[in-house]
Formats: sequence, structure tokens, C-alpha cells
Amino acid sequence: MKFTTLIILVFCYLQSPYVSAGEPEILEYRGVKYVSGGMNKAERKKMDNLAARFPMHMVLTSTAVDGPIAGALVTVKDLSGDVILEEESKGPLFFVEVVGGRYTVEATYNGQTLTETKDLTGRRYLRLRFKFTQ
Repeated sequence: MKFTTLIILVFCYLQSPYVSAGEPEILEYRGVKYVSGGMNKAERKKMDNLAARFPMHMVLTSTAVDGPIAGALVTVKDLSGDVILEEESKGPLFFVEVVGGRYTVEATYNGQTLTETKDLTGRRYLRLRFKFTQ
């Protein structure tokens, strides 16, 4: 009986919204590592701790939403126009591990697509801000 009670307590504890999630998961798409998140203060702090590992930093916001957004489709293309990453954001912060070069980044949220083409040559980090109006 005590073991069953312990299992139930552990399960309830893990389901609690107050339990801190682990580190944001570093994922990979076609060999390109990326991480996305930042939906609350704790997640943003964990993302900040990972930022130095990723040269490309994106911040995704919307004037139509009160608070952070998730669900933007992020597409990164290299100089030849080949898609090297295409994934949905899990929060307003999206970091990508890329080497130096020119990249075109498209972010789509609620039917609105914003595009930036930038060089990551001669600098350590590339910071992009996408501010949606929808």
C-alpha cells in the first residue's frame, strides 16, 4: 500500500505545473542543430544559458498577441537557396547552429511571412527580430 501511495505522489508531483522542466531540447534537422523555447521566465533563462552555442539567434513576437508566441514556422536557407532548416517554434526564441555565410530566414505566423537575408561573416552572432502584426 505504501509503495502505491508513493507512486501516486510522484506522478502527481511530476504533473504539477510548478515542477521545473529540464533544459530545452537541442534538436537536429538535416544535420543542423537548433533549439527553441522561452515561453516563460524560467525557459528564457535556460535558453539564455544555451545562446552562446548557437551563432544565429531569432526573436519572434507579435503585436496581436499579449505575451510570447509559439508556432511560427521558421525556414533557413543557405546562399544557394537550399533549405537547411524548417521547423515550428516552441516559443519566441529560436537559436540555430550555422557556420559563416549568407542566410535567408523566413518566419511565418498566422499567415504572415517575414523574410530577412543576412551575413554571418566576420561576426560571432547573427541576431534577427521578426515582429508580426497578426
